[in-house]
Amino acid sequence: MQQDLTEGDVGRQLYTMTVPMVWGILSIMSMNIVDTFYVGQLGTDPLAAMGFTFPIVSILLSLAFGVGIGTSSVIARAIGSQQPDQVKSYATQSLFIALGIAGVFALLGYHYMDPIFAILGAPDSLMPLIHQFMDVWFMGSFVVVIPMVGNSSIRAAGNTKIPSLVMITVAIVNILLDPLLIFGLFGFPRMELAGAATATVISYSIALVMGLYFLGYRLGFLSWRACFTKVWQSWKAILRIALPATGTNLIAPASVALTTWMVSRYSPEAVAGFGVASRIESICIVVIMGLSSIMGPFVGQNWGARKTERVATALNLSFRFVTLWGLGVSIMLWVLAEPVVTLFSEDPEVIASATRYLHLVPVTYLFLGLIMVTSSSSNGMGNPHPSLIMSFLRLLGLYIPLALGLSYILDLSGIYLAAALSNALVGLGAWYWSSRFRRIQQEHYG
Repeated sequence: MQQDLTEGDVGRQLYTMTVPMVWGILSIMSMNIVDTFYVGQLGTDPLAAMGFTFPIVSILLSLAFGVGIGTSSVIARAIGSQQPDQVKSYATQSLFIALGIAGVFALLGYHYMDPIFAILGAPDSLMPLIHQFMDVWFMGSFVVVIPMVGNSSIRAAGNTKIPSLVMITVAIVNILLDPLLIFGLFGFPRMELAGAATATVISYSIALVMGLYFLGYRLGFLSWRACFTKVWQSWKAILRIALPATGTNLIAPASVALTTWMVSRYSPEAVAGFGVASRIESICIVVIMGLSSIMGPFVGQNWGARKTERVATALNLSFRFVTLWGLGVSIMLWVLAEPVVTLFSEDPEVIASATRYLHLVPVTYLFLGLIMVTSSSSNGMGNPHPSLIMSFLRLLGLYIPLALGLSYILDLSGIYLAAALSNALVGLGAWYWSSRFRRIQQEHYG
């Protein structure tokens, strides 16, 4: 159930940990693709409504990721430094933190739903469709957040097979339920967008049960005693990493929300195209996401055990891989972007918007990979600030001014080009930061 990441071949360990996570993340992303596909069969308006929900859903997921990053970091370092009681305290208290965040987010989101989506640029005609999805999703959001944080605790133990199993189960259940609840097949009620949200809540409810079983019974990471002892100490340690990490993770949905708002100035079809492209993008960078998700636990255990030379080796291998992967994906999308987009919509404007995005942004996926690996590694060291600085620089320092300026010159293409340029410039900064760390370690260890 647990793996010691402080001994053995670094490259092999990264590979064996990454592969299960790739399948798990790919399953979740495929679930989102299937959601988009089925909703697309309902028409352009439901697809556009789904596009407007994407940044709000992403915000809660980013909050969960932030707590998960903090949890994984402190647990991995506690394992590396051999402190089993601390592991139980961190794992147990992280679930209470997740529950509190989900509850506050759901209440605020549900109460202020209309003004939130109005700010995003959603027209009044789409609000009933947005309510169909978000009314259900907000009320069930806690069952989405808790399993995500629980999976982070399991990954910190060096086990990626169980989190992968949980994610694959979520995807299978959701994919099976989607057509039944969206279209009302085999006697089920036709719920359309509400059906897509209900399928998600039901599938993650199963993940909640699985996660608690593995954490509490198989790993022994949960205990009643840890519910009441060292509460403040555990919250402080987790939140010291989680709060900056959450800020970092909120940059992505903030960027998506801002992009959605700017794209909405053109048409609902352009928003639908951006939503389709975003989901295709998620599939294309799934391997990079899998690698970055395991770098935190790997770095954390080795940092806790004071084996920094293994951290430097892992960074070097990871950078080589994401560079090759990013180049390969960008070439593939240049060739296949339009045929892939037509699987989701036949609307010419939707196709044009999505294709334009997939021709411009993927060119910089290698830089995005450098950012993701560096961010995860710095969080694993217990130092979330480089990640936070890079993320804020990417959004506030580069993307916003570039997008506003280039959109006046190049219209929709200018917005997408700004995203690509931001990835490239911050990615170069990530490479510089990590290369200094690797050079210092090489000089120290020969």
